[in-house]
Amino acid sequence: MRCFISLALSLLALEVALAQHPLEQVINSVLCAEASSGEKTGCSNCLTNAECAQNTLCCSSSCGAICKTPVNADVPKAGHCPWNPVHMLPAGPCLEKSSCSRDSECTGNMKCCRDGCVMKCKNPQAGKQP
Repeated sequence: MRCFISLALSLLALEVALAQHPLEQVINSVLCAEASSGEKTGCSNCLTNAECAQNTLCCSSSCGAICKTPVNADVPKAGHCPWNPVHMLPAGPCLEKSSCSRDSECTGNMKCCRDGCVMKCKNPQAGKQP
């Protein structure tokens, strides 16, 4: 009986906390990147995440709220990367630089895929990975 009462009180406390800080605000505060001083953004173009495009969140800024790509939210996008044969790797040191490190850094439905010795945003292929 004591366990049940403790559980009920814990759930009640959680409900009160979420009522004071809606879940969307809590999630956004964790996933929204800090605006840099040199960042030029529009002001107050959203009130909720529902007003933002797919894969973006309504984040606070210095003059309101803007839709931004979340940080640390690496949800893999649909499809798989094109096949990258090992024999295409350069024999010497890689002279290129990667343009991404995860899918969330690529626009639209593009995925971050290996291309030779670097990672680049590529159009995904449908179906099962070979």
